[in-house]
Formats: sequence, C-alpha cells, structure tokens
Amino acid sequence: MRTTIIAFALALSSTAAFAVNTCDTMPIKNQRDNCWSTLIGNYQAEADEYNFAVQQSKKVPAPVKRNVELKRQAISKDAAGLCRKDELGYPENKCYISVIERFKDYTYKETSKYGVPDMRLN
Repeated sequence: MRTTIIAFALALSSTAAFAVNTCDTMPIKNQRDNCWSTLIGNYQAEADEYNFAVQQSKKVPAPVKRNVELKRQAISKDAAGLCRKDELGYPENKCYISVIERFKDYTYKETSKYGVPDMRLN
C-alpha cells in the first residue's frame, strides 16, 4: 500500500514538474505566457469536471457537495492569498497549479467513499 501511495505521489509531482519545466523552457516570453495560460486553463477545467462529477452523484450527501463547490470557488482566492505574486501581480503559475491540485486531493478525500471516481490524474 505504501509503495502504491509513494508511486502515485511521484507520478503526480513528476507530471506537474514536467509541465512546469516545459512552459519555463519556451524561448519567447509570449510562448511561455501562452503555455502557462493553457496549462492553468486545463487544470481549472479538470477541477470543474471533478466538481461536476461530485454534484451529479446521487450518493454524495448535500453538505459534502456544498463543501466541494465552495472549495472549487475558492481556488482563485486561495491562490491569491497563498502564492507569491508575479511581475503583473497575479499568483505565480506553479503555486496556482498546486492550489488546484490541493482542491483535487481534497475532493478525492471527501468523495471517494461515496463512489465518485478519482479524477486527480485526468
């Protein structure tokens, strides 16, 4: 069990690290910005899909659904409060993605016992 958890954690962190390194290595600033924008947009879409799956589940109790919805809505606010700001005053990209990943982890922890599929690696 521990080996599985460790392997899963390494896969999760290496996937994010690969994406981060890919965006950071773009030769032109505009390309880097577009890469980050696309990457963060994809992460946000995944968070929305996860939230949607929870909201559509008939097995998840209403208070859990409400908490997941509130946590999803708070991603931007949490990132603004937790992350350092970039030169334009926005939360740093890597940190923003980690806040979205924490939402996915939270959602999994709160809903897996009700049969909601794990969507953290989608």
